[in-house]
Amino acid sequence: RALRAAGMEVIHSGCEATVRHVDGDPNVAVQVFWRGNELNLLRPREEPISRFLQRLELSCNKLTGRQGGNAKKRAKKEKRKSIGAEAAAAATAAEEACAEEAAGHTAQPPPPRLLDAGGERLPEETTMLEALKTARHVEIEGERLPLVLNPPSITKLEAFGKPLAGCPLTATMRCEFCKPEDFDLRWLRQVAAGQTAAEGEVMGSGRILWVPEDMVGQTLSLRVDTRGAALSGRPRGLLRLGNVEQVPQGWPERRVASFGSRQGGNVVRVVCYNILAVCYARTQTAVKDMYPYCPPQVLDMAYRQPLLGRELTRLDGDIMLLQEVAYAFFHKCLIPLFGDRYHMRISLKASKVSEGCAMLVRRDAFEVLAEEEALFKNVFRNSPAHRALLREVCSKWPDFLATILPKMTTVFQVSAVRHIASGKVLVLANTHLFFHPKARHLRLLQITCLIQLVHEMRERHRGADGELPSVVFCGDLNCGPTSGVVELLTKGEVKSDHPDWEFCSQFAWREDEEVLDAAGDEEGCGDGEAAAGGDGAATADGESGVALPKPLPETQWQPGRGVALRNPVGCLSDAYAGTGLAFTNYIHGFSGTLDWILMAGALKVVRTLPGVSEEELRPLGGLPNELHPSDHLSVAADLEIT
Repeated sequence: RALRAAGMEVIHSGCEATVRHVDGDPNVAVQVFWRGNELNLLRPREEPISRFLQRLELSCNKLTGRQGGNAKKRAKKEKRKSIGAEAAAAATAAEEACAEEAAGHTAQPPPPRLLDAGGERLPEETTMLEALKTARHVEIEGERLPLVLNPPSITKLEAFGKPLAGCPLTATMRCEFCKPEDFDLRWLRQVAAGQTAAEGEVMGSGRILWVPEDMVGQTLSLRVDTRGAALSGRPRGLLRLGNVEQVPQGWPERRVASFGSRQGGNVVRVVCYNILAVCYARTQTAVKDMYPYCPPQVLDMAYRQPLLGRELTRLDGDIMLLQEVAYAFFHKCLIPLFGDRYHMRISLKASKVSEGCAMLVRRDAFEVLAEEEALFKNVFRNSPAHRALLREVCSKWPDFLATILPKMTTVFQVSAVRHIASGKVLVLANTHLFFHPKARHLRLLQITCLIQLVHEMRERHRGADGELPSVVFCGDLNCGPTSGVVELLTKGEVKSDHPDWEFCSQFAWREDEEVLDAAGDEEGCGDGEAAAGGDGAATADGESGVALPKPLPETQWQPGRGVALRNPVGCLSDAYAGTGLAFTNYIHGFSGTLDWILMAGALKVVRTLPGVSEEELRPLGGLPNELHPSDHLSVAADLEIT
């Protein structure tokens, strides 16, 4: 089933029989390829082979047109219904007379047998498992078919994404009783009329193919062979990928070209990008309200995935901090493309969908010193640093601790890395804050928890001379320049009566706030391990063992609906402060700057990836579109370590 689901064609060399049995399995699976047909039998391992051989004989008789007793009875009944009892009886008598006469001239084929290595027939009382371990052939109508126990086999072959010119395709293969390294993957294009998909010019080998620009309109296929086998032989598997399509060019190429190449040395390239998880792109809200201008085939991940791989490769970041990364996309696309050059990790949200934040750090530029990942709800609930804040928030918002905080799924990533060329330590932070437009007060609490984690990581890596590491703070903050979150990060504090705190009286949780409509299939956000969040910590109140905070007397409350906040890292700088961005998110009915690269310490902005104008986007309706694969723009900056 997996082979058919993957769209893979398995090519067999001829007549043969294979047996599959895994220790502990009560059944034995037998697959027989005979005279161009495939027979599949699943039998109990303790069954005598006489029963198996009877079933095999019946299956073979059906293929050759010979019918057993039961089949004959059914045929007679059908004949009586169609031509009447008397006529049927006469016809049947005539047929039986002819059959008796033919039987005298034509010998019935012998029943199937299992033969050992010496060609001797195995006793019929032998159990299935024991017989199939010692049998070397199965004999059907005098033909001896080689029988192999647990042969190396390919159970699944997949290529991810449409074949788009100038973009990468990645492939994966699952094997049984062998390793993927035992096979060669070859990407072929059909270059002559009449060629089959298994023939053609080899365009590349291995898990990745960058589809050549000159292949537009030509057919691409993926072929699997036993390692070292000649291309002229029969393949072990074949996947037809279809015709290569052309991607229109435009502002994405101009944007990356103006940014230029990565400099290296003491200049570090930082990329921040919300790539739009497939499960969110499929919701009715997304299709009808957010991206009504985007054709379904362009919104499909099969089209977007190659474009995402191409854009991330073109940006060539030393540090890439990504959001809305599905577990499947991380393993099927990012690891094949970047796993050999980057230290990579993904931290999943604590929700029903397997998506979260990913951090990619170039190995030849940085040494990873420490990593931390945490869920907002656990940090805020359990950290001693937030006890006073939690106490006042719970007193002012009585339902927060019981009905809102347990449902929050936001995840944080924090790392300390040493820059190899300069020897300097950087603290990296990545997150995707809660999206709801009336959740400004919640985002203030979330960013407070993350900045505290950054502060603590920074203190742990203070140098011997007392120097604190520089900070690179990135993410889709779902906040614009005038928000309380950005004010806290860039100005260092937010007052307890800030307007954003007023949203605590307007926000009400709906069950679809964070879990939109995950498709849950292998191409979406549901393919992966349990989405229990990065640290796998307890998610329900009371499970941590920390006592609930005592209510704060109203006489001790701060003014307003919120709590005064202070940034322990100090004031962070916006990498785009000198150039500005009109928007990083542009969809139907909304545009704004939501994605940020902020920094603190001995870092100097050299240049930034430019934005896009409304004039360039307006003809396409917005983001995503046929040129760009996400509803967010990537943001990037070259930062010099001074």
